[in-house]
Amino acid sequence: MYKWYKPNLRFIWSLVLILGGIYGAIGSSEKAQAATVSFTYDEVNELVQQSLDSIEIRLNNLGPFNGRSHHRKNASHIRLKGQSLSSFDIEPYKVNRVFGRTHSYYVSDIRSSMIDVSAQDKSFYLSLNFELNGAELQGRCVTKSGRKSYKECTTFLPDIHFSQAKVVARLRPIAHKGSLSFYVSSAKIVGDVEIEYCRSWFFGFFCTEFVRIPQRTNALKLQIAKKVKTFVNSKRMRDRIAANIRDKVLGNLATVSSINLNDDEIVIKGRLRRR
Repeated sequence: MYKWYKPNLRFIWSLVLILGGIYGAIGSSEKAQAATVSFTYDEVNELVQQSLDSIEIRLNNLGPFNGRSHHRKNASHIRLKGQSLSSFDIEPYKVNRVFGRTHSYYVSDIRSSMIDVSAQDKSFYLSLNFELNGAELQGRCVTKSGRKSYKECTTFLPDIHFSQAKVVARLRPIAHKGSLSFYVSSAKIVGDVEIEYCRSWFFGFFCTEFVRIPQRTNALKLQIAKKVKTFVNSKRMRDRIAANIRDKVLGNLATVSSINLNDDEIVIKGRLRRR
């Protein structure tokens, strides 16, 4: 069994050349040779950052009035390198029905910006910040205008702004498609709610007890985090991450079969490929 220790990502090509040289030495063998490669968490952290730095998330379910609501279905998406991997729907949150009028909150065009990855506790924590311009949650009102028809109406719901909103996810390294990929074990949306409208005593009571804005925004965060976790864990996303890492590190010369997480390093076991 051959064993290499990869000292730094700057020596990726050195690793590829070593693998290639050993490959040539065993090229006539009937069976692929076993191999073990060890990475520090900091080195793999760089790989995660490089593999996910082109990920884009857009959250939206607000559209023009369409006859019964402002709900635009499947208007949220996850992209990698500009290619759409998944689109998903976010349900609007109905806040209250008053005098035949339905008031609901919608998500308005929240887009991801900067991504950061850090290694901790045998895992990797991804932080994906959002660009915040204007109101992130907007209220809309719909009422009946006839037996089977509806129209827009004026809502009492205040617009909601998020401060420092971001996705925080815990990633676990896994062997996938002969390479290294990641599984999201947990995800959440964090950020503080800012509403000028609710700062006085009277309107503060109105916002928290009648509209119940904290509960509504937390429920919406949970729904979005669940959607993001589901689609990042999809086979298509894992395939893309595995392909990115294989191209950057393994040079298509090795097939990963297992990954072991130690306290200070990640040990990847696999086999060299024959031509």
